[in-house]
Amino acid sequence: MSDEILNQLDCFKAYLASGRAPRWTMGTADIHGFLTGLAIAGPLPEEEWIPWIWSGETPQFDSDEEAWNVMCDLLDFEEQVRCSLGSYRILSAPLLPYAGDGQFVAADWAEGLMQAIAVNPGPWQRAVDLAEQSLAIVLAPCYDNHDSANAGLINLDGLDELNYHLRHLARVMQAAPGHANLPAKAA
Repeated sequence: MSDEILNQLDCFKAYLASGRAPRWTMGTADIHGFLTGLAIAGPLPEEEWIPWIWSGETPQFDSDEEAWNVMCDLLDFEEQVRCSLGSYRILSAPLLPYAGDGQFVAADWAEGLMQAIAVNPGPWQRAVDLAEQSLAIVLAPCYDNHDSANAGLINLDGLDELNYHLRHLARVMQAAPGHANLPAKAA
């Protein structure tokens, strides 16, 4: 799953590198965390979540083709992330920036997940009520980012623990009455 995701977003990454993207556009780790949070809570229409990718600004594209390719990248990425909720590793190391010494930067990913909670806070009350410890562990790298000694870093054991709690959150949230999952798009 992660290798497939890493080979995606080529048009999006090229657009980011072009300098035309809004200043506070999410990076790939942020987007993965954001889309993971949205998928866990239940689907939202794309017109509600895509503006968050651009931090509320309007992206400027060189052409309709560039806009189309970037949006297709984002929508395909959303589908892959949503489908990954059933896998053992929802988040894998290659999706996170490597900091050296066996450490990965998880802070941006966790901040993306926190933004997903801000977009759709209602369903997350269930996580607070039934899986508070898992939610705290998954969001911890976001808060550790403000600690100069840690900077939101995790090692592979920490990533395994984070995945365990992500799977737990997904099960808790998806068991909620009325939770709707979008079906996977036809190929």
